Amino acid sequence: MTGVGVLTGAPERRTRWLGGLAVFMMVMTPLLGYLAPKQFAALLSLVGLLAAPGLLRRRPPLLPMFALALLALWSLVSLTWTPALPDPAKLKKFGAVENFTAIKLFLQLGLYGAAVAMLGQMSARSARGAARVMLVCAGALALIICLDGLLGAPIYQAIRKASGDPLTPDLAMVKVSMGTYPLVLLLWPCARVLGASTFKGRNILVALLFALILLVAHVTGADAPVAALLLGGLVWLGVRLIGKPVARALIPLVSAIFIFAPMAMLWGEKSGVVAWLHGLVPPSWDHRLNIWAFAADRILEHPMRGWGIDASRTFGAAIPLHTHNAPLQIWLELGAFGAAMAAAFYAWILYGVVRWTGVDRRDGAMAAGALVSYLVVSGFSFGVWQEWWLALGALAVIACGVAQKTSASTR
Repeated sequence: MTGVGVLTGAPERRTRWLGGLAVFMMVMTPLLGYLAPKQFAALLSLVGLLAAPGLLRRRPPLLPMFALALLALWSLVSLTWTPALPDPAKLKKFGAVENFTAIKLFLQLGLYGAAVAMLGQMSARSARGAARVMLVCAGALALIICLDGLLGAPIYQAIRKASGDPLTPDLAMVKVSMGTYPLVLLLWPCARVLGASTFKGRNILVALLFALILLVAHVTGADAPVAALLLGGLVWLGVRLIGKPVARALIPLVSAIFIFAPMAMLWGEKSGVVAWLHGLVPPSWDHRLNIWAFAADRILEHPMRGWGIDASRTFGAAIPLHTHNAPLQIWLELGAFGAAMAAAFYAWILYGVVRWTGVDRRDGAMAAGALVSYLVVSGFSFGVWQEWWLALGALAVIACGVAQKTSASTR
C-alpha cells in the first residue's frame, strides 16, 4: 500500500519532479476550470508527456489500462463500419487526428495513463505539498465561480468581451457553471486532506466548500453537479460509516448499469415508466428521455458490434452530438463488447476502492465519492469520448492518490 515507507520509517525516495508536475497541475486547475475547461485535455497531456520518461525507470501498476486498451482497439476496428468515418485523406494534414476519435483514444490512454501512473509514484512529502496547493486552488475556484454566478456572470462576460469574443448573459452563466465539474471531483480528496489535518475548523471548511459548489450549480442551472454531489455524498457517507459492505456493493451495481442500461431503458418504455417521467421532469430532462429512448431502440439493431465509434453524431436531431449518457453511448457505438470492457474497468477501480476501505474507511469513502460523482455526471451530461472530461477523470484519480498519501503520512 502507498504510505508504507512513511509508516515503517524507511527513507523516502525523492520525487521533486513528480511533485512539481502535480503542483503545476493543481495551480492550473482554477484557471482552466473558470476560463477554459476544455483545455484540461491539453494540461493532462502535457503532464503525461513530461512524466512519461519515468516509466522507463519504474514499473507502476498498469493492469486497468488493459481493459481501456481493448476498448480503444475495438473503437479502432469499428472504423470499418461506422457511418461517422472521417475522410482518411485528412490524416495527411497536420492536426487531422482531431477528427479521429479512435486514434485520439489511444493517445489519451498513453498520455493520461502516464500522468496517473507516474504521479501515483510520488513520495508522501511531495504529495503533502501538492495537497496544500490543491486545497488553495479548489477554494479559489469555488469562490470565483460562486461570486460570479450569484452576480449573473459579469466578470466572465467582461473577460470574454476584452478578448474580443463577447457572450450573452445566459451563455456566460453556462460557461461559469463548467467550473463546478472539476470541483465536484476535487471535493472528496480536498475533504480527505482537510480531515487528516490538525486544523480545528476543518469540518466547517469542508461543509463550506460543499455548500459553495451546490449553490453555484443551482444558481447556474447545472443539474448534473447537484445530482453528483448528493449521490456522491450518500455513497461517501455509507462507506465512511459502514465500510467494505457498501464499497463491495458498488461493484455489481456499477457493472449492472453499464451492462443493462439499454435493457432498463427499453423496459421503462414498455412499462410506461418513461411516459410517466415525461410528465414530471423539466424540458431539458424530457429531451434527455427522448434521446435515451431513441438510442435504446437503435442499440437493438446492432447489439453486439454497435454502430461504430462516433455514430451518435449521425442521427440528426434525434441525438444531438451524443446521448448524454455514457453507458448508452458505449452500447450504441461499441456494442456489448465495449460495454463489457467499460464495466470491467470500473469494476477493477472499485476493487481498489474496497482495498483502500479495508486500510482506512476515510480513504475508501473519498475514492467512492469521487468515482460515483464522475459516473453520475457521465450519466447525464457530456459525450463519453470528450477528451477534457476524460482528462478530469485522470485528474480526479491523481487527486485521490495525493490525498491518500498525505493522510497515510499522518497516521
